[in-house]
This record gives sequence, C-alpha cells and structure tokens, in this order.
Amino acid sequence: MACINKNLVSLKLLLFTFYGALGCLMAFLTVHMRSIGLTIPELTWINSVLPLTSLIGPPLVGMLADKLGHYRPITIVCMLLAAFLHTALLFVPSRDSLSGGESWLTLRCDETGAALVVEACQQPCPIPPPVISPSFRVSGCKEVCRGIGGAVVTEGEVIPEAAGNIRGYKAPIMSLRSLSGLLHNTTLKNLVLTLDYNTSSGPVRVSEETWSSDGGGGGSVTSEDEGGGEGQAMCYYPQQHFSTDRGQYYSGLTCPVKQHCQVVCNAYEQLNGTPFLERPHCSKAVEGNPNLTLWLYLGLRALAEMFSAILVSLLEAVALTMVNQHKGDYGREKMFGLLAVGIFSPVCGYLVDTQIGTFGVYSYAPVFYVFDGLMLVTAAVTLALPIEVQVQRKSLMKNIRQLIHTTELSILLLLMTLLGTFWGYLKTFVYVYLEDLGASKLLMGLSLSFCILPSLPFLYKSAAVVQFCGHHYLIMLAFLGYCVRFAGLSYINDPWWALLLESLELFTLNLMNVSAATLAYKLAPKTFVATAQALVWVSHFNIGRCIGTFVGGHLLNRYGEVPVFQGAAIMSAVCAAVYLTIHQLVKYYKARNTTQQPKPPPCRENGNVPNGHYTPLQVADERF
Repeated sequence: MACINKNLVSLKLLLFTFYGALGCLMAFLTVHMRSIGLTIPELTWINSVLPLTSLIGPPLVGMLADKLGHYRPITIVCMLLAAFLHTALLFVPSRDSLSGGESWLTLRCDETGAALVVEACQQPCPIPPPVISPSFRVSGCKEVCRGIGGAVVTEGEVIPEAAGNIRGYKAPIMSLRSLSGLLHNTTLKNLVLTLDYNTSSGPVRVSEETWSSDGGGGGSVTSEDEGGGEGQAMCYYPQQHFSTDRGQYYSGLTCPVKQHCQVVCNAYEQLNGTPFLERPHCSKAVEGNPNLTLWLYLGLRALAEMFSAILVSLLEAVALTMVNQHKGDYGREKMFGLLAVGIFSPVCGYLVDTQIGTFGVYSYAPVFYVFDGLMLVTAAVTLALPIEVQVQRKSLMKNIRQLIHTTELSILLLLMTLLGTFWGYLKTFVYVYLEDLGASKLLMGLSLSFCILPSLPFLYKSAAVVQFCGHHYLIMLAFLGYCVRFAGLSYINDPWWALLLESLELFTLNLMNVSAATLAYKLAPKTFVATAQALVWVSHFNIGRCIGTFVGGHLLNRYGEVPVFQGAAIMSAVCAAVYLTIHQLVKYYKARNTTQQPKPPPCRENGNVPNGHYTPLQVADERF
C-alpha cells in the first residue's frame, strides 16, 4: 500500500472544502433563478453575460500573483468576497410574473377531458386554421389545485413552486383512451402529440374564477361572454382524437384529479408550417419590481462568479506547483475535491426538499449555509498552507503574448473553448430540463454525485491514465462523451435515467480537466503557471460557456429542449471526427519529415510535449 504524502495532506483538505463549497451551488443556482421569477429568456441572457463579466478577473489576478508571489492573502480575500456575494443572492427580492410577451400555451386536463389552453389577454380567442393537425411536445406536467391564492402559470415557467398549490414533485398520472375504449395510464413526459382538432366546436372562453369555483377543467367548460368578465380569461380548445410520436392513436385524454384541481403541462408546438394559433400578446400584472430583481441579481452574481473563477485559477496553480514540488499526482489530489462535490451536493438537495434550515420564502437557504461554512474552512486551511511559487519579474502583458505564441497551447485553448460550449449549454439548462421532468432537488444533487463516483478510481491513477492514452485522445473522448450525453437526454422520460448519463462526465470534464491542466503546465514556462491555468479556465468556463449558453438558449426558445439536445449530439460527434482526422494527418506528415533524421530527446519541461512517447502510443503519436 502506497504511503501518504504528508506534504500534500493540507492540499487535499483545501481542495476538499473548496470544491465541496462550489458543489453546493452547481445544481441549484439555475433553479433558484426560476424560483425568484426570472424566466428562461432572462436566464439565458444572464448566464451568457456572466462568463464575460468574469473573463478578465482570472488572468489579471493570476498575473498579479505570478508577479508578486503573494498567493495566500490574494486567495483569502477572494474567498471571503465570494462567500459574501453568493449569500447576498438569497436576499434578492422575487417577482411573480413578467410584463408583456406572447401568451403561454398549455395542455390541461381533469376527469372530464383535456384541452389546449391559452390566455385571452383581453382579446377574442384566436381561431385555428380550418385544416390543421398540429403537433405539440408535452413536458413539465404537474397537478395544480386552485383555491385562495391559486397558482398561475407564467411565461417561460412550467408552474412556479412559490405558488404553494402544486401537489408533489412526481409527474401526475394521465389516462389515454384508445380507439377500442381501453385506458392506458402514462405521465406524458416529453411525448409529441399530434391533435386532430375539430374546428366546428370552436374555442371556449372561460375565466379563471369560473374554473376555480366549479372545478371545470379540460372538457366540462362553458362558454362565456367575449368580454371575459373581470377575471383573467382563458381560451380552451377541446382536445379530440390524437396520435403520439410512437405511432399510437387515442380518442381521449383524462386525468384522475380531485375537485378544483387540474393537470397542467407545457405544450411546445413543433412548427412545420402554419402555426396552430396566432397567440395574443399580453400585458400582465407584475408583483415585485422586475428591473430590481433582474439587475440586482445580475450584479451580485457577476461579482460572485468572477471571484469564484479567480479562486479556481489560483488554487489550480498552487495545486500543480505543490504536486510537482512534492512528487505527487495531480489527479489524485483533484480527486478529493470532486469527492466533496459528490457528497455535499445531494446533502444540500435533501435539505432543500425537507426545508431544513429554511425561513420565510428563502427555500434555498440551506445551500448557501453549507457553502459559507465550507468556504470559511477553506480560508482557514489556506492560512496554514505552505505555498511556494516561482516569481517572475517580466511585464505582465508579455505573459499572455508569450503563451499564445506557443502553437500547441493555442490549439489547446481552442479545444477548451469548443468543449466549454457544450458544457455551458448542458450545465445551464439540464437542471431546468430535469425539473420539468419532475425531478426533486435531491435527484439534482445526486446527479453531481454520479458525475463524480465513476471518476474517482481513474483520477486516483490519473498519471497512468494520461500516460496510457495521451492528452489528445482523452480530449477526443470528451467530445464523444458529450455526444452520448446529449443523445441520451433527448430520449429519456424518467429523470432518474439522467444519473446514468451524468456518469459520462468522467470523460467530458474530469479526465479532460486533468489532461488539459497537466498539458498546459508542461507547455508553459514555470514562471507563467498561474497565467497558463487561467487561460485554460477562461477558454472553457468563460468563453465556451458564454457561447454555449447564448446560442443554446436561443435555440431552446425556438425549437425546444429535445431538438437542441439532438443537434448538440451531432455537433459533438462531428467535432470528435474532425479532431481525430486532423490529428492523424499531422502525425503522418511529421513522421514522413523525420524518418531520415535521428530523433532528439523530448523536451518535457517548458517546450512542446511529444504526446507520442506515452505507452502504448509510442509509434502512433509524434509531436502534436
């Protein structure tokens, strides 16, 4: 049994507490944004801006730390500021709805039948085209019960949890009636329904107060005056015969719910020509100050993310320096940080589900409690950490110019940007997608645990894994891993299947991070370690994340979640194929040019690293 390297015990504790703190936030920041009333378009915009606001911080602070050599005080100050700013997000005032925008389309049903429903917005109900069989992807179904302070479906949201009238986290059971009269129970998760709408029956206008008082739902609604009364009027389009994307035909849909309750689902139209409805634009009442919520959240979150990014780049540089000084294994040390993510994320999810430590409307308070505690422990460990780094005295701006002029490092930064694009979209929207499928907060936390558990044995032997496979082949595996993850997410109906797909983060993030960090360390001069690590971090987690969130969010609003997942799977597979082809061509031409010359010994300290000298790829890889 290998002896424990006592010189690296404090580093293990540092990485455990720091990454454990970040793990508390990873799965819950996006859903917390929805809980305070931010919509999907705003969520997309904020998560696209955040990487840009923290883009400059890591390189500048990294260069400053390299210049001065004062890693410890800079790191501790950043930790305290990150803890304060993240906790301040808990107290951002919430708002319940948006002003303006196209009315939201839902599928609603009860024991009497089902109907497509759109808000009238004080206008006549729109009439569908005479001949049309529209298709809708149905997701996010939840049982909503009306009464005093009933829940309201708002644009961009499935059903807000703050409404207080949602029954449980599991998707409700819905009964499909076959043409022969048999009932088939299902949850309608992510199914595409093609409706045979009967235009002769016409839309039915119903006020929300009428539905709340008489318990009417999808089928037992009565027509009201076009004026719509004083309450909020809804347009019901009774559902007739329909088929699913699985080739099954049905004559009706009912939901076994209690009185004054409905099952409400998001209905995303799959446009292939004329839309089913020209939906009216609404001017909705707003509870709270939308501008205050949006801009205050953005300001606090931008500063918090900037200091978190700075901390990651600084601690990565410290970890790599200590590992090389004390002859350790970088992946083995990083393993303790990832283990903490797998432990504390589901703990926070359980605390949120059970409302332990919550107060008032602050249902996500336990997440921030645990984060603050771990960050304070990290600061205390940093005070006792023996940090020794080489200090450079060159101009700060010469660092980036010298590093970017290194060909292999430039290629590495491009690859990190592409991988960060996929990571940015996935991590921004996957938890929203799981919430729409009915996932609990515990399941969201467990998804991070399943990201970590398969990675631990590989990270423990990461040096051997990198030596066996080579840096570039591990990065290719990351692209292939994203292909499988995106394709799998597009087909699952039960959110628990996502745990299996999340285990592929072994290739898409964990081994890829080890490979990229160690390659950047060897490519960069030792006086530029923090700067090189910051550039790798910025390329993946800032530039790539910004592109992925911005482009993916707009595609999501236009096409829906599943088509975007499928398109991302194809794109990641194409990237892997192109990367492999270019890699093999470069190796081939370099091998031809060097066959007549004796090979010099490889430069492993500050120059380019010959990937091909890793067993068993000694002959296959030369210098790329």
